[in-house]
Amino acid sequence: MKKINFFVAVLIIVTITFSLLGLRVFSQSSSGFDTYTITLINKEGKTSLNSPTSALNIKVAPGGQDVAGIDSGVSFKGTGTTPLLTNVDATTNVITIVWSGAISDGKAIITGKLKQGSTIAPNLTVTKVEKDGGKDITGDLNIIVNLSSSTASTSGSSSSNNSSSSSGGTTTSSSSSGSISTNEPSITLSAPEEFVVKKGSSNIFKLKAKGANFTSTVKCEFEVSDDSLIRIKPIKFLLSPARNTKTFLAKVPNIKVRELISDDSADIATVDVSCTNDASDSVDVVITSSPTPAE
Repeated sequence: MKKINFFVAVLIIVTITFSLLGLRVFSQSSSGFDTYTITLINKEGKTSLNSPTSALNIKVAPGGQDVAGIDSGVSFKGTGTTPLLTNVDATTNVITIVWSGAISDGKAIITGKLKQGSTIAPNLTVTKVEKDGGKDITGDLNIIVNLSSSTASTSGSSSSNNSSSSSGGTTTSSSSSGSISTNEPSITLSAPEEFVVKKGSSNIFKLKAKGANFTSTVKCEFEVSDDSLIRIKPIKFLLSPARNTKTFLAKVPNIKVRELISDDSADIATVDVSCTNDASDSVDVVITSSPTPAE
């Protein structure tokens, strides 16, 4: 009887040990999005980001499980500008950007990190944007927040799950992209960075998928983060070494067109494509009612 009890005790210890290891592995592998990109775009008829503006204060509200706030590092891009100062006040969650030169295309891009790398279901909302002099220009802008993961997968490429949500005047989305060895099958997805919807139009644009290093015919499939924003036909298709490129039509549904035009707003969708030979790619498309001003 004592011998049987000993084996039972060992079995219980082994079971508990594996359970704890399983929990630890799950915690490590469930890391989520830790990088944010805020894109500010002048609405049609507005010039708030253009000269003589040379500084912005951006108030954000980070949220989600295990998100402690925004990290100190941040970068800024604006066509025609040179960054002079970037600062993050972690107490008030205010990002300050100062630059020289003049933004020529009405667009500013700010990229930074969320605190703690293993974030789960994070979100980030821009609540206020002020230009130099303290003028509130939030209502003059289309604000898009893109969340992504900087965690590399075991294959050496960056990866993350994709999701999209919208809150108030800020659109939040996530996407991933990675590099693939030139000897492995790969697929490249091409789409316009921005598509402007118009009332009474068909509101259709083209997507192109091109495969490389395909050795046989494979099945591929699209997945859209928000099918109320973009619908693609066909959703499933074949690619082969001889026919490795195909073009598809993507449509913005009329109900979404009316909503965007009525709110004078923008939204973003991530389109993923994956094939049975493990080739995959993704692209973000900004759907807006107001075109970004040309340079």
